[in-house]
Amino acid sequence: MKQFLPVVWWLTATLVIAFVLVGLGYLFADALLLGVLFLPGMLTARYFVPQLSFENRRQGILDTVYLALAILGIEYLSLMLGHAVVLGAGEGGMPGLLLNPPFILLVLTVLIAPEIALEKHLERRCPYARSISFVSDRRKITLDPAEISYVESNDSEVWIHTAGDLAYRTKTRISQWETQLDSRFLRIHRSFIVNTARIDRCCPAHVEIGGMTIEISRKYREAARRRLTEQAANA
Repeated sequence: MKQFLPVVWWLTATLVIAFVLVGLGYLFADALLLGVLFLPGMLTARYFVPQLSFENRRQGILDTVYLALAILGIEYLSLMLGHAVVLGAGEGGMPGLLLNPPFILLVLTVLIAPEIALEKHLERRCPYARSISFVSDRRKITLDPAEISYVESNDSEVWIHTAGDLAYRTKTRISQWETQLDSRFLRIHRSFIVNTARIDRCCPAHVEIGGMTIEISRKYREAARRRLTEQAANA
């Protein structure tokens, strides 16, 4: 269910926005097409909002303001271009409400917040998948995710390294693995995802798993620090 939740939610959100636009006087077909144009802002908010941190309150507030401005910029560009392309220049200007920043942010908040809350609820009820399947060298492999130590991207191939010193080669990209694996797993490098439950030693710039030292790149260092600190505090 968790895997299909984003797709179902985005489809539902698009329909909700379409009905709002119908209330503003649009034909349903036009409203549905314009509703799709809210997806860039929703996806941006969905990805970046959970990454906001208020450990440093001032920086957290600034990051929130910057994110809101970025989302508004994306939505204005998407809506204006979409309105011109979908409805044509002869249909008049956009309704003022669609150019109202509080309205745009309110719509995105109303649609994004419940999805984040539902996802967290599902994670609390069933935090870890019991098995995960993939194809390796034309064979179907099924593993308990707990057996996976880390995932390594190597050029066009991805290797799944297990606690039993076995490694499986797969064509599934590491970005896809990042979305499939549960909350035990953490991206610490463009080429590595690690199972935090398998970490033997953690340092600011690297982790050690099963005798392997894996660098934490600068891009992921702050997020990794917060996650690993929180995990240590809850242990």
